[in-house]
Amino acid sequence: MTPEIVLLITFDYEVFLGRNFAPAQEVLFGPTDELLELCKELGVRATFFADVCSVWAHRRAGLHAYADAFEAQLRAARHAGHDVQLHLHPHWLASTYERGEWRIATDRMYLAELGFGDGPDAAPAVVRRGIAYLNELLRPVDPAYRCLAFRAAGLALGPRERETIAALLDAGIVLDASVAKGLRLRMDTISVDYRSAPARANWHMAPEGGVTRDSTHGLFEVPIATFRSDSRTRLRFLLRRALSVGRLRGTGISRSARQTRLANLGTLLLGNLRYLAGDPVFLLSCDTKGFDAPMILDGFARYVDAHSAERRIAVSLLSHPKLMFAPERELFRVFIDGVRARYGLSLSLATATDVALA
Repeated sequence: MTPEIVLLITFDYEVFLGRNFAPAQEVLFGPTDELLELCKELGVRATFFADVCSVWAHRRAGLHAYADAFEAQLRAARHAGHDVQLHLHPHWLASTYERGEWRIATDRMYLAELGFGDGPDAAPAVVRRGIAYLNELLRPVDPAYRCLAFRAAGLALGPRERETIAALLDAGIVLDASVAKGLRLRMDTISVDYRSAPARANWHMAPEGGVTRDSTHGLFEVPIATFRSDSRTRLRFLLRRALSVGRLRGTGISRSARQTRLANLGTLLLGNLRYLAGDPVFLLSCDTKGFDAPMILDGFARYVDAHSAERRIAVSLLSHPKLMFAPERELFRVFIDGVRARYGLSLSLATATDVALA
């Protein structure tokens, strides 16, 4: 019997953290407008995990046009019925804008690199500030709005994951959507290792147990679906990925203070190496270059089948507006139509707030 499947359609709402090849209107706001229109057409309510630290940095630098557009689009998304929740890229807190480019604070990639003291720039205070910011921004649109869900930068709850979980809980966060089961990723910016995540579809994370132990209380985890594919599928994926190389609006971040072409190329190469060796774990997404509809529909089915003994599966799809062009939007459409057709009444599309308050 097919379990009840609760699928969160999530987008990390952010510009590129390395180099942006165009203004924010072309990188983030325009693509998000197109996604909002597509979601309306499909009858989908999405959850946008908003990189609020970028707004604070742009305000601090006097770049108010970005911040104004960011806030206006989030208010419009909430007005249209979408969810908006917390996403923190802490490097923005100490990065500076000099001579037309951002100088990145490379020692603050993880939330844990802010420390867990009592200061205003420590992780607990930044989490509380982010929650208060979103509540203040969105309650004029929806008085019932509440910031209660979180996704970590680069999906990295660690290092010091137990202290991070404690800070989130103390601030009022009840749901997390950062974990990708089985994923191990080592970059110059972050490292992620979720190979020891619980086998269950969903679990609670408490400070005393961290990510790897199911607790009776704590953050409710709605992980990003992950899957593996056979060698022939991976080869076709790599060929399609190579052919899509021109569809870029920017590059990922590196630990270099100046986001040069060489530094960002190194980050790009590291990010792609994991697809070449062994049996890589793929994240369920509609923006990963090289994916096609059969691959992600099969990947989602594999994930569901792996948890078929459970009564209920809550799981996330992860995408980014900045990475989505016309082919990725069409893939999103086909994926939504495909899972609806396959799972019928067993499937519901929900927001983070829906799941957190259920």
